Amino acid sequence: MTATSAGVVTGHGLEALLEATGRHPFVRWEVTPGLADTWWAAAGAVAFQRTRKQVRRTVSVLGPDQGVAALLDHLPAIAASVAPKRRALSVSVPQHLEARLRERYRVLDGGDWEWFHTTTAPDELPSYDRVVALDDVGRADEVVAFLAAHSPTADTEPGRGERWFAVEQPDGDLAAVAAWGTTRAGAPHLSSVAVDTRLRGQGLGRTIVGAVTRRAVQEAGVCTLGMYSHNTVARALYLSLGYDRTCAWSSRPVLIDP
Repeated sequence: MTATSAGVVTGHGLEALLEATGRHPFVRWEVTPGLADTWWAAAGAVAFQRTRKQVRRTVSVLGPDQGVAALLDHLPAIAASVAPKRRALSVSVPQHLEARLRERYRVLDGGDWEWFHTTTAPDELPSYDRVVALDDVGRADEVVAFLAAHSPTADTEPGRGERWFAVEQPDGDLAAVAAWGTTRAGAPHLSSVAVDTRLRGQGLGRTIVGAVTRRAVQEAGVCTLGMYSHNTVARALYLSLGYDRTCAWSSRPVLIDP
């Protein structure tokens, strides 16, 4: 590591980052060696790079409050390394420290979300037999319409390489869908879970999430997912299926003054 100002040190490499975070699951499954080329640490906290679907890199800050505060104070230097030509940098902090971010910088609107993971396969249920592989290419228009009607905030589109699953109604119409993609580090990642609003309360969400999670854990040893924090029903479902709520993030574009 290389020492910098105000107790912040600069580190390099994924293995060192994993050691610095106690092999934190979010780092383990969301950060690649390329993203860990440079990271920062202070008082037990770390700031590290990751990407979403876009190519642009973002910064996540994780760890004890004192260390997170020191890293946020160091954010202009971090931004100069991560995105030297951008005026705004997307930053994710633990939700209870979002106010600290606003105190220090000009912050634009963003989102609050949570990241879950499990290494335990849910117990098999008879209803899992209803979950079938979905041809998301051949039925792309149907899937898009279904998500628009029943889960308009879904962020995974059909035909992009994910494995899709569905529960169908007797007439073949969709009753529930879910996409199985991968994180940057290769872990199964569940997204775009949607249940027909007219059929909610019948256990279809538990059926499709449980079945896909079980398959993912059996194949890869882990399954991850993210959700917007306002979705209390989804949170309760995921926890009941054995997921750990590993992180609660506030993600905000931060304007970095020159």
